[in-house]
Amino acid sequence: MLTRSLELNEVLNNQQLCEVFLCAPQGGMRKSNRTNSLTLISDKTKLYDDRVVGDVYHYTGMGQSGDQKMSGQNLTLAESYQNGVEIHFFEVLTSREYTYRGQVQLAGKPYKTEQKDRNGRQRLVWIFPLRLQNSKATFTTLYKMTDDEPELQEDILIIQQVENMSIEQTEKERLIKSRIGQGKFKKLLIQRECKCALCGVSDSRMLIASHIKPWSISTNEERVDVNNGLLLCPNHDNMFDKKLISFNKDGEIIISTSVDATDRLFMNINSKMRVVLTEKQQSYMEEHYRSLI
Repeated sequence: MLTRSLELNEVLNNQQLCEVFLCAPQGGMRKSNRTNSLTLISDKTKLYDDRVVGDVYHYTGMGQSGDQKMSGQNLTLAESYQNGVEIHFFEVLTSREYTYRGQVQLAGKPYKTEQKDRNGRQRLVWIFPLRLQNSKATFTTLYKMTDDEPELQEDILIIQQVENMSIEQTEKERLIKSRIGQGKFKKLLIQRECKCALCGVSDSRMLIASHIKPWSISTNEERVDVNNGLLLCPNHDNMFDKKLISFNKDGEIIISTSVDATDRLFMNINSKMRVVLTEKQQSYMEEHYRSLI
């Protein structure tokens, strides 16, 4: 039995999670004999390639290097129908924040598939299909890589490598934005239309792959999702990044009242400008628009 009950979508830090479940402070699958529970943590900022299909979460088992084995916590989860262990599920969307989604149960037999390990080598992993027990609970819908975007896996690997470096967070952000902003992420945006979405500058050397949902609060999948991107020239990228300009659902520009008429002229912006947004881009833009300075 847990030391206290949890509310759906309650956010815990690691210490609080350990106190509730009386479990170890590390790992994505944490078994506790004292509370007869197995805590599953799906960390969107790290290695595993989990997927949501319908209402079923395809959860990657334990083991970061080499082929995964059906032993330890993997075996506990596989036998959870008969061993009586309670299975509790958390998602990490922001580093060190654990969001509780409720109890889960197996929705089918575990199966094997291939994924890359933390060293980039192909290996076999165990996937556990899971379904939430509470009908009011929901999983986060993860970005799914489309068939024409497999090269974005390289950008995700870059993110994971930089995140593991012992450097300041601001330096990590600078490195990652520099690398993926000029990599496959930018190339896919250019393939859509090679010009600034706002003013039409078409020299690819002058275009910047801007994130609509800020990099710092995006999951790894969102950071390389082309639907979370706009191609902008340096001037407009700078204003968009600083939230001095944004766009409503119709793509019409919204300019911060803090930008005076002279600066608007020099920065080449006016109230008649607009961009074309897909439905998915609109969903990313909504929060950016609300946070306009």
